[in-house]
Amino acid sequence: MLNRFRDFVKRLELPQEELEQDQVIYRIIDADLNTQEVTPAQYALWRTQNDVTRRAVVGQDTVENVMVRTTFSIMPENRSYKPYGTSAYALPLFDPLLEYFQRYDTREQAEAGHGNTLDRIKSKAAEAQAEEEISRAFSGTAAEVREIISAQLPNLFSVRRTDHEAVIRTPILRPDGSFVEVAVASVESGFELTEFGSPTPRPEIASENTLLKALGVNVIDGVLACSVDDSSQLTQGIVRLAQAVAWATFVAADQ
Repeated sequence: MLNRFRDFVKRLELPQEELEQDQVIYRIIDADLNTQEVTPAQYALWRTQNDVTRRAVVGQDTVENVMVRTTFSIMPENRSYKPYGTSAYALPLFDPLLEYFQRYDTREQAEAGHGNTLDRIKSKAAEAQAEEEISRAFSGTAAEVREIISAQLPNLFSVRRTDHEAVIRTPILRPDGSFVEVAVASVESGFELTEFGSPTPRPEIASENTLLKALGVNVIDGVLACSVDDSSQLTQGIVRLAQAVAWATFVAADQ
C-alpha cells in the first residue's frame, strides 16, 4: 500500500522545467477553508486524507427548477485558471445554463457569486411570472390595444382589461381632477370607443354640437362614442374622445 502511494506521488512530481512551461499548479483547501498552492506530494497527501469532494462544495441549491452549484476545483489546473466556479443546470434534464457560469479567485468571491446567482435566477423567474400574469390578464382586444398604445406612448396611457374590452386611462383630466377613461371594443369595421364609467347625464349636448362634430364624436344614449377604422388611428381616436368627455363633463358641471 505504501509503495503504491509513493509511486503515485512520484508520478505527480513533474520536472521543474515542465512545471514552469505548462504552468500547472496544485491547490488544496486547508482547515480554515483557505486556498493554498502546494507541491504535488502535498496535494496527493491532501487527497488521501480528506473527503475532498465534500470539502470542495461552497454551495448547492435548487431554486425555480434550477440547480446552482459552486465548488472548488480539486484537479490541478493551469495557473490562469480560477479555482472556484459556479454552474447552473435546468432540471430535470440537467441542461447547462451557460449564462450563470462564473469563476472566482477566492472562496469569499465564490460565496458571494453563489448568492448573486440565486438572486438572478429568482429575479428572472419573478419577471417571467409577471409576464405570464400580464398575458393572462390581457387577451383579444386588450392585448392588441396594449401593444399599440404601450409602443407609442407608454408613459401616458395605461391599459387594463375588463371582460372583452380594453380600458385605457388617458392623461386628460375632468374638472374634478379624475382621469378620463375610454373603453375600446373590437368590431368588424375596426374599433369602437366609448367613455368608460358612469357618465354625467348630458341631455343638452347633441351630436350636432360643433366641437363634437369636429372631434368626430357622437352621443349615444347620453354616452360619448366614436369609432376608428384600424389600429393606426386608435391613439388619435382615444385622444379625441377623451377631449370630448372632458369638455362635456365641464359643461355639465357648469350648468
